[in-house]
Amino acid sequence: MANYQNSSVDSTKLILGNAKIECAAVGTTVGGTWVNLGAGIVNSANHNITKYDTQAGNAPDPIEGIADETFTVAGEMIEYDASVLSLISGGAVTKADGASGVTVLHGGGNTTIVEKAFKLTNTRLISGVTHQTVIIVYNATLDNGPQFTLKSDNDTSPFAVMPFAITGKNLSTLSAGSQLYEVTRTYNA
Repeated sequence: MANYQNSSVDSTKLILGNAKIECAAVGTTVGGTWVNLGAGIVNSANHNITKYDTQAGNAPDPIEGIADETFTVAGEMIEYDASVLSLISGGAVTKADGASGVTVLHGGGNTTIVEKAFKLTNTRLISGVTHQTVIIVYNATLDNGPQFTLKSDNDTSPFAVMPFAITGKNLSTLSAGSQLYEVTRTYNA
């Protein structure tokens, strides 16, 4: 018989499934206008801290603190949309319309990137109650331009995957403690 260290699990505290991925201009509020990036998956969302310490050499380290911090999100999209790729790139690539029914994605030669805000939303229903977890990364840029992982026509999942990774950096215009990201959990009866 199994020996459990906890007698129960509070299922209302679990985050099940994945998240809707959206993008907007820096400064967009949670209820503002966000662009849905389409079908895909969020593989990770991480608050990364680089610590500093002061070493005395002949005594215990007297000071520890945070030298730098970022918030990274990695995932994959499966719906090709040149408008979405142009939006999240912050200017690294641009979309142009060609002949009727044709879009062209242009890349290369750009020297600036405009930061964007990203929102991840996980929603689930438990016993008639909506539970929602929202993560907002206030000020982020893509780590690379568009990437495409094409697959065999005979693959069991032949969809081309477009991996992405963003890195969020502190936004000095927000109050201390909320410049990088925010996680909001709501329970609506």
